[in-house]
Amino acid sequence: MVWSATMGLPLSLKGVGKVLNLADQKMDEGKSLIRFFSVPCVPTKANGGRTRNLPSDDPEKWSTFKAYNKRDVEVEMAIQKWLANFPVPEFVWDEYHIDQEINDRGVRIDMDLVKKAIEMDSRSRRELTEKIRRLTDLDNPNSVQQMKQWLADNGMEVDSLGKKAVAALLKTAPPELAEVLELRQQLAKSSVKKYQTMERAVCADSRTRGMFMFYGANRTGRWAGRLIQL
Repeated sequence: MVWSATMGLPLSLKGVGKVLNLADQKMDEGKSLIRFFSVPCVPTKANGGRTRNLPSDDPEKWSTFKAYNKRDVEVEMAIQKWLANFPVPEFVWDEYHIDQEINDRGVRIDMDLVKKAIEMDSRSRRELTEKIRRLTDLDNPNSVQQMKQWLADNGMEVDSLGKKAVAALLKTAPPELAEVLELRQQLAKSSVKKYQTMERAVCADSRTRGMFMFYGANRTGRWAGRLIQL
């Protein structure tokens, strides 16, 4: 795929095969077959309580699975023939090897900070939500529909509660409505998605791996961020 990327081709076997109009294309059945044979299955009465599908459980699918893997190799060999006259420069391979070392080593994450940030956000959201609830008597202050109705009942018709719309409303809103809108603004600002991603992506050694995709932008050759944007 690195070789294909340096030529501005797609970053997938299927994509490259289509662009080059190869006689043999990657088989679409692959994803479902990988899930069937390579991922544990849920034990049921229908499958006899097994947790893994073996070749003997579905010989026809297994035959197709073998053909799928064989086809992948054939497509790769066909692509290699197309690209043979355009070798990847050695300095690009050097960069690729460095990229692999970085991704294998990973980036250390301060999980104490991550957990505290998520806890702080949860506490802040609870407090802000409770304040809005006390001021409006709404069952769900986060509901856009309920908030619009409450504002309408208090003399302010609104079409949107987006960031720009709320900022404009604050210029003319009476104090009691402005307070609610400001609290809603604060609630909207509170976002810890990046910390939540860190929590999901971190490995047992407190490092996150696979955060950089080599040649992610195939026209410029620059890296692309994955998982946690750095």
